[in-house]
Amino acid sequence: MNRANLQLIYVSDVKRSTDFYKMIFQEDPQFTSPRYVTFSAGSEATFAIWSGGGVPDISARRFSEIGIMLDTDDEVESLYNEWIQNRNIKFAKELYSEVFGQTFLVEDPDGHIIRVCSKD
Repeated sequence: MNRANLQLIYVSDVKRSTDFYKMIFQEDPQFTSPRYVTFSAGSEATFAIWSGGGVPDISARRFSEIGIMLDTDDEVESLYNEWIQNRNIKFAKELYSEVFGQTFLVEDPDGHIIRVCSKD
């Protein structure tokens, strides 16, 4: 069976983005190179950042979200309350209720949207 097991995003500054994702994932990367870095996304999945080559394309359009799914709405609210105190995290949308539960959105240094929500 083929499964999606890699989420790759393009970033303009690999070091800056590595530092950001280390902060929000609270773990070190699995693999690091000057233009490509990977983090564990579970036992069978990888989250990666990549410069896209020698010169990143800052104008590339972005139509996806990075998801962090927690077990409960209470965990979502708790993480929101922790992150709201961190000046290094830019909020795109404050905590709110959606059909699937509590959720909020933050942006990484390149403007990629990260949605935190409870598991479906």
